[in-house]
Amino acid sequence: MVAKSDKSAGYRWKIDFNSRAKNSWHNPPALANPIGYCDDFERVPDHEQEDNNAHLIVKRSWDIALVPLKQVPMNLFLMYMIGNTLSLFPIIMTVMMFKAPFSSLFSYKTTFQKLEGSHHIIQKMVFILSNFILIAMALYKCNAMGLLPIHPSDWIAFALPKTRMEYVVGGPVLMS
Repeated sequence: MVAKSDKSAGYRWKIDFNSRAKNSWHNPPALANPIGYCDDFERVPDHEQEDNNAHLIVKRSWDIALVPLKQVPMNLFLMYMIGNTLSLFPIIMTVMMFKAPFSSLFSYKTTFQKLEGSHHIIQKMVFILSNFILIAMALYKCNAMGLLPIHPSDWIAFALPKTRMEYVVGGPVLMS
């Protein structure tokens, strides 16, 4: 066994906190510079980085301008899936198809406020045009559901609604 009076004896992993000075933890000894480090160089302004930042701003502006246009395929699939029946779910989805473009049109200034670029007018026009495309799709869906009053029978009480002249049903042809 190790005697208690022998302070030098002990384990190798044991750290003696009393032997170090109190300031040595806050002021570590100076280390040599790593390989390849040089103190005596002058910083040269990087014009390529400034050009790259301008390019990133324009790219980010185009990404924001094309967001509504990227929603067109999703809305087309949604229009197909909800059908033309008048029930709660299709009406709610059609209202949401109207709500998203209108809310983004009313807030386009805040959308483009922080981002500016050389093509900011064209980007705003693309953003507004793509929102109008989404509104036109929602109007088409309302027309297909029969919610838009576009026939004379919707406005005049004595006008009869249009009747179909013929009906076509698919399937195999039965010959006698």
